[in-house]
Amino acid sequence: MFTLEQFLQNKTWNPTLEDAGEAGKKILHMRLQVKPGTTPENLNITLSGHDLRINFENKAGPEYKQVQIWPTADLEKLKTELRSDGFLHITVPIKV
Repeated sequence: MFTLEQFLQNKTWNPTLEDAGEAGKKILHMRLQVKPGTTPENLNITLSGHDLRINFENKAGPEYKQVQIWPTADLEKLKTELRSDGFLHITVPIKV
């Protein structure tokens, strides 16, 4: 198991912590770079326990990325958004 500091070093998911406005709570914000031309229709996002998996369909064929979300995350509030900056943004509140 990683420490939170080690988890925040992940270069694939680019995680950061943002203030949630409540004592002892933060927002975990992760950014997964996607290939140009990726659309929501090209993505299949699944969550099994704390394992988040992103499946892509692109010109090179199927591909996936997977990460284990931090154990204190409130998974019911996990949100994903594909933005025009070339990243899939994932946010979830966590207790620290």
